Amino acid sequence: MIFKIGIGGDKDKLIPLDHLGDGYISMFVMAVIQSIAESNDDKCLFLFEEPESFLHENHQEYFYKNVLCRIAENGHQVIYTTHSDKMIDIFDTRGIIRLEFDQEEKQTVVKYSNPDEPAESIVSPIKHWRQFLNTVEPNLNKLLFSQKVILVEGPDDVMAYKYAIQKKVKEKCIAVNYISDEKELERFSETYLNLHNIVILPHHGKSTAELLINLCNHFHIDCFVISDWDLPKSANLKPENLLDIVSKDSLATSVFYAYADESKKGQITNNWKLTQVVQNNQIHFNNPKLEAVLGFQKKNPADEDSLDYKKKGDSFYLWEKLQETNFDQNFFP
Repeated sequence: MIFKIGIGGDKDKLIPLDHLGDGYISMFVMAVIQSIAESNDDKCLFLFEEPESFLHENHQEYFYKNVLCRIAENGHQVIYTTHSDKMIDIFDTRGIIRLEFDQEEKQTVVKYSNPDEPAESIVSPIKHWRQFLNTVEPNLNKLLFSQKVILVEGPDDVMAYKYAIQKKVKEKCIAVNYISDEKELERFSETYLNLHNIVILPHHGKSTAELLINLCNHFHIDCFVISDWDLPKSANLKPENLLDIVSKDSLATSVFYAYADESKKGQITNNWKLTQVVQNNQIHFNNPKLEAVLGFQKKNPADEDSLDYKKKGDSFYLWEKLQETNFDQNFFP
């Protein structure tokens, strides 16, 4: 059987289907399947293996919404595997089964399957619109495809921790004589997180962090949180002691509120809320913040006309400081 297609609806100049690209062929095959599904009164089971293959990123989303969803809406059952974040809807997760390879069991296991609870019960694109549009939405589907998520505050933190992990991997490889070639060592250290399906994502604020942590918990994704303490260094206000407080009432009568003025109590409460949603105390606070731990502070308005002021606002200045840092446990938990 040979299929011929008139590009743009031109029936006079038909082109054999196999003369076209793989993406176009995939779309054509799916269109035929959709046509069969819409014209067949019998209910069918459709199985697809990675239907996003060869499709442009925008076409992946189009295919998901206009083919797969429409087939399902017509009463047919659709089962497919995918590695594309364009082929899922995180707010309609009742049909999602998340699989992960378990290193201890040496087999693929089901990490998430919850047909009764949609993720919209955690994050609403309307209720949390500003957070959703600015910071949550770009991270949502990346979460679902990751085995471990490291949530950090912002762009500077992403740069710092990616560099720190790359440096640690290099040091370990050299120590055990694992890789001797310098270029190969560079490539391996740069892609170490990719290899182990670990992603570092910015949460851009503690309220947004809470939403993303809850999503990780919902999908049973291993999550570690690194956040700025944002309070003055004090022997009476140690981040690790916050983990022992289990209720708001206990927080209100704790040493944290006793030693903090009114302007700081809100910040203490935000920090405490994060400790309540993380799993197994997997949270680390940079005290008081990342820049101080690395040994430099951000722009000082009093030095606005100085070269130093302009330099300290540049990510390249952070990059230079990272080259000088040994990354002890104050920074690298």
